[in-house]
Amino acid sequence: MFMVGAEYEWRGALRSIEVGKPSLTGIVRELKRGFRHRKALRRLDTRIAVAGSRGKTSTTRRLDDVFNRRGYDTLTKITGNHPTLIHNGEVHPIERGGPRTTLYENISVIGEFAPELDAYAAEDIGIFENQGITEYTTRLINQQLINPDIVVLTNVRQDHNDTLGKTRTKIARSFARSISAGTHVVSGEQNPVLHDYMQEEIERRGGTIEQVEIPDRHEGMIGAETAHAIDAVLSFLDESPLPEGELEAFLDAIQPEWTRLPNGRIFNAAQVNDVESTEMVRQALVPDEKILPFVYLRRDRRGRTASFAEYVDLLYEQGHIDSAHVGGANTRAFAENTELPVTRHDNGNDAEKVLTDLLAEGNPVVIMGNTVDEFMREFEEAVSTQEQEATESIKPT
Repeated sequence: MFMVGAEYEWRGALRSIEVGKPSLTGIVRELKRGFRHRKALRRLDTRIAVAGSRGKTSTTRRLDDVFNRRGYDTLTKITGNHPTLIHNGEVHPIERGGPRTTLYENISVIGEFAPELDAYAAEDIGIFENQGITEYTTRLINQQLINPDIVVLTNVRQDHNDTLGKTRTKIARSFARSISAGTHVVSGEQNPVLHDYMQEEIERRGGTIEQVEIPDRHEGMIGAETAHAIDAVLSFLDESPLPEGELEAFLDAIQPEWTRLPNGRIFNAAQVNDVESTEMVRQALVPDEKILPFVYLRRDRRGRTASFAEYVDLLYEQGHIDSAHVGGANTRAFAENTELPVTRHDNGNDAEKVLTDLLAEGNPVVIMGNTVDEFMREFEEAVSTQEQEATESIKPT
């Protein structure tokens, strides 16, 4: 069990959830449980799905925190690097039998925990991060596995281009087509053309959509659209908005800051993993200073790889970088298809040595691309170790 927010009080013992391997046999077995799954879903008074390109996990956690502190009986499913289920503040890790996310794990976790909701007098609410990366799987999760009353669409960015669409318009269409009749969408996407396009598509399908309003004082702040989406959800459910001080504190806390190490500065922007969001982070960190990008690639994210190859070329042309480092899969192809000097770190390289090599170049380092990988977990541990060393070195004796 581990802490999601300081507000939680922990109850009971840790219970992990095993969800099995994503095999065809397993899928058939889970489908047979469809009736029980729908019955379990009906136990939830309100169901919220969180979709979009960036900020899904943090928004899901934030919604869970807000409703839990307001006395709701909350059941929250989070995917990503550390998949977990949160029930009334207690965090249960999801132990997968295979290396990939399985869509039907939602049946397992809902089926195990939803029956417990009847034991509480509070209103039940389920919050689920939509892990789909294709139009089909995104729609399947919304329409069959969760059937949400509300979908929070964080934003539309150029990510999963090879599965959701080659352009932001096509990605927006994929998200819009996943919405069922009767579902209300809270959209953080601020592009008016994309919003109008999604509104037409969603209303044609019998849904409704509202665009999150960002006040002038928060324009340009990272995560402003997702922070204010929380208020929009609360308003839709006839709940009072977040206290002004709480919203301001939350936004201030998620603005990017350098991690300071003994031999330099580093920031992990790979968690946002699309070029638009990465550029917002770069501008917030160093509007006028050169950086050294370390782009980590995954074999199953070819569209993302192509986007970041174009992005580092653009940074090089505009004088924001002198070179780049690249690691993971297909590093040779990446280097051959960019115009700038590229240093390759192939699979098997030691994470601590890679970190040392990056810092030795002198410019502050920004990690880009992908973070869900064993090497990147080792890399994060190496950064944490050096950060602790830097902290220890400045403590008064």
